[in-house]
Amino acid sequence: MKMRVIYFSSKKKILDLADHLSKNSDDYKPDKIPPDYSLDKEKLLVLGMSQLTRLPDEVRRFVTNLRPGIVKNVALYTDRPEKEVAEFIAKLRENDTNVIDDVLYVKSEFLPFVKASDEEKKQADEWFERILPRLK
Repeated sequence: MKMRVIYFSSKKKILDLADHLSKNSDDYKPDKIPPDYSLDKEKLLVLGMSQLTRLPDEVRRFVTNLRPGIVKNVALYTDRPEKEVAEFIAKLRENDTNVIDDVLYVKSEFLPFVKASDEEKKQADEWFERILPRLK
């Protein structure tokens, strides 16, 4: 399956989960937003975000340009509250992007260098398996 894992965060936990989830992809390692290589008809884009409001211009432009011709499905994991997530998903859907409703919420850490635990990686694997049947 053609998929990419990209993130916008300086938190180690978000980066660890990006690295862990990218092992499901044959093509790429995880990448930051904006990615080094452009997206091209990806079946699934997994976004790891620790900031959903007041995004820097380059990130905002990237997110608002996600369209069905570029990516068919978007799945999100984040440490942000549900209200911010709902607003972010609404922006993605304005471009007719299929956003998977099942969002993986990771525990927010005060310290940015805290890594993802084995339990959190297991939860991420279970989440990934749950979202696969929902892809269009």
